[in-house]
Amino acid sequence: MAKKGNKNSGFDIPDPKKQLENAINSLSKYKVGEQGIPFHSVKNLKPFFAFDYLSLEKTDLCFNCKTNDRDDLLGLLEGLKKVSSFTYEKMRLTKALRFHSIDLWDKEVNLQPKDFLKILAPSYRGMTENELPTLYQFDLQYTIEARAVGFLYKGIFYLVWYDRNHIIYPKK
Repeated sequence: MAKKGNKNSGFDIPDPKKQLENAINSLSKYKVGEQGIPFHSVKNLKPFFAFDYLSLEKTDLCFNCKTNDRDDLLGLLEGLKKVSSFTYEKMRLTKALRFHSIDLWDKEVNLQPKDFLKILAPSYRGMTENELPTLYQFDLQYTIEARAVGFLYKGIFYLVWYDRNHIIYPKK
């Protein structure tokens, strides 16, 4: 048995603050410019949603746009609840969800790489347009047609924009 007050007692009591710090650091949230893992490696995961890069600039693509109302908020929550029961692969294969990547360099897309870069790295330090993660969209499937737009990083879907009027990637 170890003596009271003896520093060489043979066992260490873990420091709860250190354990909490280690747990938080292991979550591995997105850091600007950090490379994720390819879609095929996360396709069998169900999405977790993060709001770290949510656009709140009060533009037509923002979650706090002046024209958004209670139905938009409820539709967003219902849509997130629905797709959170799917895997990314099932989302991709479910035609009604229209889950796909967005090519920011496509001339039909009404969003520039610099717009996305501004959200991720407002000071434009630590990242270039060529290092941007891939944007994805999916239909929220409620009475008002709207799309959630964001990016994947290690299985986490980071919501960025709420495209109520199909501004980013127009309907064909």
